[in-house]
Amino acid sequence: MRVIRTLLSFAFVLLTNDLALALEYEKDIMPIFKKKCFECHSDEADKAKGGLRLDDPSHFYGRFDKDELVRPGDPKMSNLYYGLIRPRYDDGAMPPEKKGKQLTEEEIKLVRNWILEGAPINGERGKRGKIPEEEKEPSKTLPARAVEQEWVNQEGKIIVATFLRIDGEVVLLRVKGGKVFRYPIAKLSEKSQTALKKLAQ
Repeated sequence: MRVIRTLLSFAFVLLTNDLALALEYEKDIMPIFKKKCFECHSDEADKAKGGLRLDDPSHFYGRFDKDELVRPGDPKMSNLYYGLIRPRYDDGAMPPEKKGKQLTEEEIKLVRNWILEGAPINGERGKRGKIPEEEKEPSKTLPARAVEQEWVNQEGKIIVATFLRIDGEVVLLRVKGGKVFRYPIAKLSEKSQTALKKLAQ
């Protein structure tokens, strides 16, 4: 009986520690958006851009599926996350150029980890993701912000674009001006495919 009680106590400690470490939208993430995003995405704005309100947790939760805004457990497939790391001049950047201050690396990391934890909001939580082993070390930081770079296809033609994500056998690349292309990975040069794999990790 003593052994069972000890095991139950240990399990309870693990559970409460897990809950204590969990990020919550209202407590941890919404204050960041209030400082950096409410100008365009709240009731304070004359007209919420894209109809998205980040000051209303229920509304925000209801928008998760629209345009893959947030996919709980998977930041790489969440357009919200990519909006935060895109270059300021990119049409999809959040906040846009000349519209408020860009989130810091630490703030972006909190948003990313919140999504990894299942994007808990308004008492609801989606599927949890997994933080890659190399990012669990305190010394590691987020990958560099998305920047334009040169991609070369097998014909030697150069494509200047920002890597967004891999979707099956294609890579999503955004060119200056905001247009997104779905480009077959197999048509890229070996060097560009190697660079792509590093970015996708």
